[in-house]
This record gives sequence, C-alpha cells and structure tokens, in this order.
Amino acid sequence: MLVAPESMAQRTPVPGRDLLSYPLGLTAEPGALPGILGLGLRNPAASLLPDSGRWQLAAGSMQTPGDVGASAQMMGASGRWRGATVSVSLVRAGVDGLVRTETDPLTREDDIPYNTTVTSLSLSMPAGQHLAWGVALRLHSGRIDATSRMRLGADAGIVASHLTPFDARVGASTFLFSPGASAGEPPTWLVAGDARLVGHSDSRELRLGASAEATANRPSEQFAFASMRVGVLEVRGGPVRTVAYGEQNIRSRLAVAIHYGGYAVGLSREDSPSGIAPGYQFIIRSLLR
Repeated sequence: MLVAPESMAQRTPVPGRDLLSYPLGLTAEPGALPGILGLGLRNPAASLLPDSGRWQLAAGSMQTPGDVGASAQMMGASGRWRGATVSVSLVRAGVDGLVRTETDPLTREDDIPYNTTVTSLSLSMPAGQHLAWGVALRLHSGRIDATSRMRLGADAGIVASHLTPFDARVGASTFLFSPGASAGEPPTWLVAGDARLVGHSDSRELRLGASAEATANRPSEQFAFASMRVGVLEVRGGPVRTVAYGEQNIRSRLAVAIHYGGYAVGLSREDSPSGIAPGYQFIIRSLLR
C-alpha cells in the first residue's frame, strides 16, 4: 500500500497526472503511431480509420501489481464523417489502497481517493497520400482526497506513412497541452518512427522502430521495439528506458495480439522497477465495415 504525500496536491494542479504516464491503451506500441486501440489517445492523427472501416468500438483495461495498486479503464468509439474520422474516448485511472493516517501510525478505515479522468473528442483527416493530421479537445479532471480540479486542453498530431521503399512511418504529437496552464502542468511531447525490415504487406512483416516521450520536470521515456506479424498473429516488444528525478530504469515491454476479420485482441506485459511484479494491459477492438 502507498501513502500519499501531503504536498502532492500542491505539486499537481490537476491530481493524477502521474497516472497518465503509464502506457494506457498501448499494447507495447509507440504512442505517436497508430495502434490497436485506435482512439488516438496520445496522437489524435492516429485515430484515422482505414478505408475498409466506417465505425470502430474499442475498450481496454490496465492492472498493476498490488504493491503499486494502480488500475485504468479505457473505452471509445470512432466513425467517419465527411471524409474525417471523429472519435470520442474516456480514460480513467486510479490508485487503490492509499491509507489515511492522522497523528499516529494507525490507519483509518477509509482510504484516500486518488484518480484522474481524460475525456477526449478528436478529429483526424487525411492530407494527401502519405499524411494524416488530427486535433483533440480534452477535459482532464482529477481528485486526491477532498481536492478535485479539472482543466480543458487541446492537442494536435501528425502521422506520415508509406514513406520510402521500407514503408516507413513517422508520428509526432502533444498530450495534455493546456494554454495558460501553470508550470505544474506541462504538456507531453511524443515522437516515433518505424520501418519494415522484412515482408511485403501489413499482414506479413517485421518492423523495427523507436519512440520517445518527454515532459518538462517529469519522467521521460525512450522505447526501442520490434514488431512481427504473420497472418492473424502479431508480437511486439523491446526495452524501455525511463529517466526520472536523476535516476534511470530499463525494463522490458512485450505484447501479443490476434487479428481476425474486423476484430483485434491484444495483451501486453510490462516489467516494473525494483523487483515489483509486472503490470498487464488488455485491449479489444471491433472495426465495422
């Protein structure tokens, strides 16, 4: 169980921002590129539906070990509208077991509530054969104990795909950018790219790539990954390096996914630092034609 420091609410104008540093909605995928969930949580341009789809429903959940106590749920829907893709999504993350103490080490029965929610409305559009752009309006709210706050933000991103004979992709975006926000709420900047090393189609290929995320005065992350798909089966993974408060941690991030028709199911596993048990994430998506 964790004990929340008294200064947390002062350091975080909207409580729970640190919970959003987990790879929510990602099955060992870079946040700046399109993924299985397809809701554009980290990059609104990544929510663009393929030509074969008109609607999409997606949901996911994340669970960390009991020593951490964090969990998250995600859901959303996307649809075509006048050549664009419009998506709505909801992400909620929280920590259980934050014990309340007063003047002695004995804990009280009621735990301290600590959670955050991001509600997004995004729009993505193709811009020519190789480029897609997207924007998102987000409402970020959070609560710690009796303190609740919310803030409205806007994000933007791009994805360039089918570049070079290696079918390279490049993506870049912001996450939780709030103009006029305090120094305690800086946006996260994301960039990623990958390319096909072996193969000739999306259903039979081996890709290599790398991604990076950075937030001022907060942890930064670098992820090198390989992904392979053979028919309905896809596997992906690689090492993750996180730098936080002068310390670095290197761990593994792995995932497996099954694609069948318009459905995709993914399960990812991420190691935790300091010998803590790994966390897991489950995602399911249905693409309706």
